[in-house]
Amino acid sequence: MKTFTVLTTLLVAALAAPSSLASPMSLEARKSKAKCPVNSAQPDGKLPPGSISTSLLLPISAKKPNKAFPATTTAVVTPNDKCTIFNLDLPAAATQGKICNLVFDFPSWADAPGQFTFWGPGHFTFTGYAIGVGAVAGQTTYNNQPAPGPSPPNPPPVMQPGNSYIVNAAPCGIPANAGTVTVSGSLCSKDTTFTFKQSDVCCPLGFYVVLTDDPNA
Repeated sequence: MKTFTVLTTLLVAALAAPSSLASPMSLEARKSKAKCPVNSAQPDGKLPPGSISTSLLLPISAKKPNKAFPATTTAVVTPNDKCTIFNLDLPAAATQGKICNLVFDFPSWADAPGQFTFWGPGHFTFTGYAIGVGAVAGQTTYNNQPAPGPSPPNPPPVMQPGNSYIVNAAPCGIPANAGTVTVSGSLCSKDTTFTFKQSDVCCPLGFYVVLTDDPNA
C-alpha cells in the first residue's frame, strides 16, 4: 500500500509539473543556444541572404560503377566506395562583382541533432566538374560522371564536426547574361563513413555557395 501511495504521489507531481520541463526544447530555443561554427564568409555561422544551397545530391558507387542512383536528400560517403555529387545552381545576375565561396558547414552533434553520422578520421577528396555540367539523377554513374573541371586547389585536408570550411573561394566570373549556371563536384573518402542531410535547421549543414563582395571588382 505504501508503494502504491508513493507512485501515485509521483505521478500527480509529474502531471502537475510545468510542460516546459517535460517537453523537448523548442526549435527556436535550440537556434538561440546553437553555436554555429564560423568562417570568414560566415562570421556569425549563419547563412547570409543570397546564399545558395544544393539543388541535387546524387550518390555514385565505385563498387557498382554502372548503377545510376536516384536523387537523395541525404548524402552518403563510404570508404573507397560511395561518393556524393552535389549540384549548385548559381543565378548569374546575383554573382556579379562577387566572390563565390564554396563552403561546407559541419556543426557539432548538439547543433545538428539527428542530421548526420560520422565515423573515421575525416579525410575527404573534392573533385570538381566542368562549369555548367552537373549530375543527372538516374543517368550519372561512377563510370559516367560529369566532364572534369577545376578542382579546389587547397581543400581542407581533414573535416570534423564543429567546424565550417571554405573549400574554395574565387571570383565567380559568370557572365551577367548567362542565366542560371550549374557548378558541381563530388565528395569522396578513403577512410571515413559520413552521411548528412543538407539542412539549415539550427545551424547550416552541407554545401553552400556564400556570396561576398569582391574587393577588386
